[in-house]
Amino acid sequence: MTDEQRLFLDDANEIVERLYSDLDQLRTDRLEGKRRRQLAAQIFRRVHTLKGSAASFGFSAVSNVAHEFEAVLDGMRLGRLALTDEVLDTFEAAVSTIDRALQAPGEALVEEQHRIVQRLAAHAQATKGKSHIATGLRAALPADIAASLSEYDLQHAREAIREGAKLYIVSAAFALEGFDRNFRELTKLLGQTGEVIATTPGGPTKDNDINFRIVFAADFISAEVMRQAAQLSQVEAAHIDIQLPPNEQPRPPEPAEIPTVPRLETDRSIIRVDLPVLDDLITTAGELFRHTTKTVTDTSAPTPSDRALHDLRMRFVAFEERLIRLRLVPATEVLERTALRAGRVAARHLGKQVEFHIEGADVGIEKSLADLIGDPLLHLVRNAITHGIETPDERCAAGKHATGHVTLTASNQSGRIYVAVSDDGRGIDLDRVIAAAAEQGISSTTLTEDQCLRLIFRPGFSTSREASDLAGRGIGLDVVDRAMDLAGGEVRVATEKGKGTTFAMIIPAALSLVNCVIVRCGEHLYGIDSSRIEDGRIRRRTITNTGDRLEPDDLPLVHLSDLIDQNTERSDAGEFLVWRRPAVAFPGKNNGLGGYRIGVDEIVATQETLVRGLGRHAYRWTGVCGAAEMFDGRIILVLDLPELIETSLESTVE
Repeated sequence: MTDEQRLFLDDANEIVERLYSDLDQLRTDRLEGKRRRQLAAQIFRRVHTLKGSAASFGFSAVSNVAHEFEAVLDGMRLGRLALTDEVLDTFEAAVSTIDRALQAPGEALVEEQHRIVQRLAAHAQATKGKSHIATGLRAALPADIAASLSEYDLQHAREAIREGAKLYIVSAAFALEGFDRNFRELTKLLGQTGEVIATTPGGPTKDNDINFRIVFAADFISAEVMRQAAQLSQVEAAHIDIQLPPNEQPRPPEPAEIPTVPRLETDRSIIRVDLPVLDDLITTAGELFRHTTKTVTDTSAPTPSDRALHDLRMRFVAFEERLIRLRLVPATEVLERTALRAGRVAARHLGKQVEFHIEGADVGIEKSLADLIGDPLLHLVRNAITHGIETPDERCAAGKHATGHVTLTASNQSGRIYVAVSDDGRGIDLDRVIAAAAEQGISSTTLTEDQCLRLIFRPGFSTSREASDLAGRGIGLDVVDRAMDLAGGEVRVATEKGKGTTFAMIIPAALSLVNCVIVRCGEHLYGIDSSRIEDGRIRRRTITNTGDRLEPDDLPLVHLSDLIDQNTERSDAGEFLVWRRPAVAFPGKNNGLGGYRIGVDEIVATQETLVRGLGRHAYRWTGVCGAAEMFDGRIILVLDLPELIETSLESTVE
């Protein structure tokens, strides 16, 4: 057995233990719709991960059982399979068979495997004859909200309505200060009496508030809930009248035969810290405290000197940076592990020759984010091998080298972590995507290229003709999209036929130290990542022209007030920054030309800034990376300048 297979067994055994626990809870909570839906989705994700990994490492017995298991779970998630004792017994038997196959991989389990696969296949076959979700529910919702809901979201809503709940659209607008906390409190408040089915961004509001619309199912929304919600945000609730077919009318809740116990979900991520590092931090904290006390209580001068305050500030910044670094793990831990364990094994499994490259291995990623993106990254690498990279014969026939290349890249930009998977394969066949969409009843007559590419992230959407060990269920990219939703990030894709494809996950870090240029625009201060900024106040003759690098006067001028849609008078003494476009942009970052001159009212300072993320829904607020607290206590926004420019270009084209 290879080292890679041993590592797989360690992970697989952990997944099996969690599956046993999930099924115990599912048997207990199957009469409680909300908890049942959560568990069903969780079990589905675990089985899907186990299936693909087992196929990659040659554990065919595990993969075959998981493949059929997944098909049954998919039908259950879509409401086409009743969760009876017989079905639950089959689920437990499937996990038990997988467990034994993992414990004794060399022993023959053909007969047991055949029996459980037949049982699972019978349940899966029974779900295929059931109809899809009625279009009435989608038609009853506002068009923009309905378009954003997946088939699984609609099934979620339909089940809640059939259980007697009503459907509401809750509109909420949040001020920047305390936005993340207040949004969590609002969803927690709503979750006490119902279910949050989906969240979509709302239209713009005054005073730069952040607006969301929440699809919410509950028996009713009480005046007390609205009173408490009003303390968190500006909130309104509108009831959506849903008329289900006669055979799907709301049914009274079934009597609970087994009491349910609330379970608390906590983040148990563990980071190992060397004792010498902790000892050094304790010593540094003591020195910092003594230095602060001395600076504040020094009676030799009426006020602390500027030099002493500057030194104190630098000590605090350095201390903050060291504490933040304790939360980080090197990107190489997840990139190399994914490339080695998923990519190389999948390539061997499919008979493809692939070389892997890693860039940005030393970039620090928060442990919680590293855990969250591990599974999506695994799916993206498999997707590159399965769908992107051609076989050696196909590559040679296309005039390429027989060996394909897959590059995994990590970087930290403006407090956002960028993780990309690029391949030099065949690219995404948009015609095939459109054909697959048509089979699902999606009209492609008005779809842009970007919209076509977004279709591949829809749950259950796949261009594969049939499900296999490594692809075809349409869950892989859905896993990526849902993980980004949990992390408050987004996934982008760029492709060129015959040249290759790049998927980029963009995730906000909860805390990040960024060297920012602080600028004033109107009455407000903003932070901008200084990594690609040149100070426009530098005399032009000091900026050299190298190759095709344009002089500042040759770059177009755009005012920051226009980018952020701020109606303010521009100062006559305004200054400008020179922003240089990256040589290689991430998908969707087609920011044009060689750069821009960014007009501002004043360049205040350049300083190391502690940027805080705005939570899992912040990515919907275009052009904002996070927020930072200045030394005088003011809160400023940290802007994503490339995204603001990109948005401005798109609106100009329109």
